[in-house]
Amino acid sequence: MQLIFERGNRDEPAGHALVYFQAEDGAVLATYVTVPPIAFDLTKFVPQFLSSMFQDIEMPEGVVATPVPPVPEEVAGLEYLRRLAERRSDDLVFAGGTSRSDPMRLVAEAQEAAREYGELYESSAGVSAPAPSRVPPADIFKYEGLTEEERLNELTRLTGRARDALREGSVDGDLHQELQNLVSSLPAKYRADRLVAAAETPGEHGERLASLYLQRAYKLHREEYLDLERIDREIDALSQ
Repeated sequence: MQLIFERGNRDEPAGHALVYFQAEDGAVLATYVTVPPIAFDLTKFVPQFLSSMFQDIEMPEGVVATPVPPVPEEVAGLEYLRRLAERRSDDLVFAGGTSRSDPMRLVAEAQEAAREYGELYESSAGVSAPAPSRVPPADIFKYEGLTEEERLNELTRLTGRARDALREGSVDGDLHQELQNLVSSLPAKYRADRLVAAAETPGEHGERLASLYLQRAYKLHREEYLDLERIDREIDALSQ
């Protein structure tokens, strides 16, 4: 499962997130995942009427992240979740497609999403304090007036320039800095930093990887989630 952070930082999760799935009929199903300060075994607290659902699911000892409700519920829509996450300062995480007709699958996927979110939170807990912030270069502000799609279009244009530059030699410092400035203006969910790293990697491997990251960014922006899992699998295969 690939968790996509639409609000919040994948490298530093807040510890509480609205996690949602998209059903085959377009419905948005959501659960709330929290990482408590003290680890505990979730199965000790499952009500009797739900216990049968967990019999075939392997539960690790000391579960640190819990989805509530355990079966994701339909909500008013994605925009509703975005407003709710903003209001509550929650992470907003997309966990992929699902089938609302299969409760067992929903339970398992909610648990899997919670487990992965908990692992991301745990891994971030040992990260050293970030370096002191610095004033961003003035050029970064030229993107402030652009919509996200316009910034993605600009990223596509600059990626093309980077690939052309590599064919002739190397990416110069000015183009590299322009790409970095643009990356800083985009939400982390687009993984623009990885796209730029691929764009500046010589050869067919870098070109294919950059192309996949661009496709992923546009699919994510346009909320065309059906192809995201396939694209992520291709990216993972090329990144190994």
